[in-house]
Amino acid sequence: MKRKLFLIAGLAGLLTLSGCTKFLEEKSQSDVIPKTATDFRELLIGSGYMTNSEPMNYLYFMDDDVDFFLEYDNDPSNVVGSYDAQQYYMWYTWQPKLADINGLGILIAEDPASTTYAQYYTKILGCNAVLDNIDKSIGTQQEKDRVKAEALAVRAMYYFRLANLYGEPYNHNPKSLCVPLKLSSSIVAEPMVQATVGDVYDLVVHDLQEAASLMDPLQIIRKDFHINQPAIHILLSRVFLYMERWKESVAEANKVFEQGGKLIDMTTLDTKSGNWLNYNNAEVEWVFGGNTQADQSTYTPSAMFLSTYDATNDARYRVGFSVLNTGVPLVSKLPTGSDLAQTLRSSEALLNRAEASVQLDDLGGALKDLNDLRRKRIAGYANEVIGDKATLLQAIRDERRKEFAYEGFRWFDLRRYGMPEISHRYQHDLGESVLQYKLTKNDAMYVLPFPTSVLLKNPGLIQSASGQMPDRIGQ
Repeated sequence: MKRKLFLIAGLAGLLTLSGCTKFLEEKSQSDVIPKTATDFRELLIGSGYMTNSEPMNYLYFMDDDVDFFLEYDNDPSNVVGSYDAQQYYMWYTWQPKLADINGLGILIAEDPASTTYAQYYTKILGCNAVLDNIDKSIGTQQEKDRVKAEALAVRAMYYFRLANLYGEPYNHNPKSLCVPLKLSSSIVAEPMVQATVGDVYDLVVHDLQEAASLMDPLQIIRKDFHINQPAIHILLSRVFLYMERWKESVAEANKVFEQGGKLIDMTTLDTKSGNWLNYNNAEVEWVFGGNTQADQSTYTPSAMFLSTYDATNDARYRVGFSVLNTGVPLVSKLPTGSDLAQTLRSSEALLNRAEASVQLDDLGGALKDLNDLRRKRIAGYANEVIGDKATLLQAIRDERRKEFAYEGFRWFDLRRYGMPEISHRYQHDLGESVLQYKLTKNDAMYVLPFPTSVLLKNPGLIQSASGQMPDRIGQ
């Protein structure tokens, strides 16, 4: 059993429902056995849904929306050489050992269970445990269908994320190696080999479509922290966009609005800053997971990115950023503390549809969606006329960047946009040169390396090219 995947070892613990206090009241753990569809829905919440932590909350360090304080702060001594600046150095400069150690030389993945890879598979295991047993549970067919649909949809989202962390972009090389597919809660004694990117995406589409077929006939429930029908269609629209299946992306986005998806007028919000990513926002169909920004005290919005906003009239700037008395801007849109921090919302369906429509040469429809969104975001906005396909596509992608800044979108989008070159500035200590670190076009680091501890636990995995690169040197 030495060779069995460490990710499967916790199955017995999952079935005790340690995350579902309802089942533990007045019962010993040995007596806790889910029987009803309601029990399995609670099991899914405790063991399948993400908690208020986010395994990939480091991704924003790697994209082109972040920078140091140096542009804003006359006294960089509170940043340069600081603990935080050093801690996140590996991610910020795309170092090949970023999955194993931080910039202070501290091992961060000695325990494979602590890794991003393992955390997602642990949740996949929770979904699998529900899917393996829900059909045999006690309850109406509708109750079982809802639970099954939720488990399929949530599992699909995790595999989509894993594919975009550890596999090449689908539109670049769908035949490249990705991650293993584990589709049951049974114990596996042999190492699990990697499926291709295409295989993982096929599973994601299959699971989401089955989830939609099961849940669409049921009542739409909002604001209960379970994934619902519009959220499933938002995910499908996103996945088809990444696969460049434009017609299907548009069709799924349309379903979101057919099922009651809304756009709110953010220009009427009276807050100067603060979190609006919650169920008080009528655009939000699902709230889940933890903060996507690990640390906002060291890495700040880049001046170039901030300049793309209409700082006077764009409500997303007003409610999304705050400025310290030193002149340093910080992101303030994201929830803090123990609040769930991520959302699926109808504005994504609109932007998915707009981008896919451009690719289908429906420039009029795409422009209408773009103008409709901007009117709800920018005070005094007047409709823009854009007749050139390339210009319109870029405008829609720029709007997507602003709409979902620091929400875990940008890195994945950069990958499907062709893996462009990015540069980051870093100063190791005061008095030293400010160095430029480059992520080149089509850089191997657009596919993250597996942590060494994970490779040791599962010899079936093959290390990504990014994990075999020499250290990246600043110039």
